[in-house]
Amino acid sequence: MSLSQLFKSEAKRVIGIDASTNSMAYCIFDNDKVVEYGEILFTGADIYDRILDAKRKVKALRDRFNCDFIIIEAAVMVRSAQTGLKMAYTFGTIMGELLENGAKVVEVHPITWQSFIGNKNYTAAQKAQIKKENPERSDNWIKSTIREQRKQKTLTFARTLGVNTDSDNIGDAVGIAWYAIKNLVR
Repeated sequence: MSLSQLFKSEAKRVIGIDASTNSMAYCIFDNDKVVEYGEILFTGADIYDRILDAKRKVKALRDRFNCDFIIIEAAVMVRSAQTGLKMAYTFGTIMGELLENGAKVVEVHPITWQSFIGNKNYTAAQKAQIKKENPERSDNWIKSTIREQRKQKTLTFARTLGVNTDSDNIGDAVGIAWYAIKNLVR
């Protein structure tokens, strides 16, 4: 059974979330229409201050975020266990507040929603072409260029739905929510 079959929902109002230890970008759809989007920045001297700030800010906006269905990007690529723990603290704080309204929550892996909106990982041939066009550049430059091109592709997709932003986090939240609207709700 596929993820989409397992989690089919009758939801009409969906929030897509791209969270980090520093912010929560979101996009709310009502049926197929974007009704709100933005990014909440978390402030504080350390992770614990930012968690408290996240709790306060998300709680204050909880009623505006009242949705039938919450889809959050799974944290799959972290550079260290410590970073993974900090992300888990923040995700737990955000979800703890949003779950108060009784919504259903699902995680989606980045490549799943990215592929759905037409932003698949670059093939070996595409990577080789970039390297061929930039022979003097390092492998890190190539990776960074590909990452930036993919961010721009997601932002271009978000703009097709009326979301005019330069924040790649908001762009991701749009793609995440769109994936849910088209695959996880009826």
